[in-house]
Amino acid sequence: MTDRSDSPEPSPAPSTPDQALTVRDRQRMADAAELYWVRGLKLEEVGHELGMSRSTVSRQLARARQEGIIEFRVHREVSSAATLTSQLGERFSVIPRIALAENPHDANSRLAAVGHEAAAWIPGFVHPHTTMTVAWGSTIGRLSTYLRQTPVADTHVVQLHGSGNIPTLDTHYVSQILERFGTAFGAAVEYLPVPAFFDSPQTRRLMWQEKSVHRVLNLRAHSDLLITSVGTPSGDLPGHLYDSGYLRSEDLAELQREHVIGNLGAIFFRKDGSSDGIAVNNRSTGMPFEQLRRIPIRLLVAADPAKAQAIGGLLRAGLATHVVFDTATAAEVLALDQAGQ
Repeated sequence: MTDRSDSPEPSPAPSTPDQALTVRDRQRMADAAELYWVRGLKLEEVGHELGMSRSTVSRQLARARQEGIIEFRVHREVSSAATLTSQLGERFSVIPRIALAENPHDANSRLAAVGHEAAAWIPGFVHPHTTMTVAWGSTIGRLSTYLRQTPVADTHVVQLHGSGNIPTLDTHYVSQILERFGTAFGAAVEYLPVPAFFDSPQTRRLMWQEKSVHRVLNLRAHSDLLITSVGTPSGDLPGHLYDSGYLRSEDLAELQREHVIGNLGAIFFRKDGSSDGIAVNNRSTGMPFEQLRRIPIRLLVAADPAKAQAIGGLLRAGLATHVVFDTATAAEVLALDQAGQ
């Protein structure tokens, strides 16, 4: 094993906005971190590979840790998180990360852990010219507060589905979430200025023809990255779409008749992940699942064991490629899947 007596200097103070990393900065730090901590080269050897002095390499490595470019975890015992990660990946063909909450029985602790984990992972998916489509809701809202400034050239943040209706306008709440993503990545924010649900399918067809709306829909359809959670009518944090005002009483009755268990970006689905034949989806401003599956990276973030059945349905339907769960949520998803639920 390589002698680590040539350890890098302590991490520097957090960067200020005018010290924000460029794409080139991040790449050089990532290269140095990989050579030193993954491949085991000494500081001098890393410097030779990258054309840097020993002291410059040391500073690069310290900054890489401070900026979250390289992360470490210490497992003193056989970790259940490692087991859950392996099982989720094998069962659902996703790339999972499991967040360790300080108190797994506390909803807020789970949400904080998952939010931090996802916020640290997302920058790795964002490159120049990336278009991110972002959902809004309690989970993604919390996640957005943990994002760090990592400006990337020519990026866009697109609103996944509409947010307003006549009695309840959540435009300010939604704009805060999207603006945090925009600020973190130096990205242009593209809002979808429509209700969560139209009054009729005909109204949606007409609105989809409007140039300003069509432009945003086109960006959404060609996204590189989706960041979303799952909404359900119950649990620690019931989905916002189930709040009074978004759905009519006849909509709720229909969802019950159709055995709907949740929604992904305002598209409602059943236990098997199917969304066809659910009339309210014909009025929804969400992204049809067949279109959503074309997004290369689809990150699903959840921190509520009560949503496990809905999460399992989405995973079985191939609607996520990457996931971040806490241990309790991951365990419940696997347990229900094994039980055929």
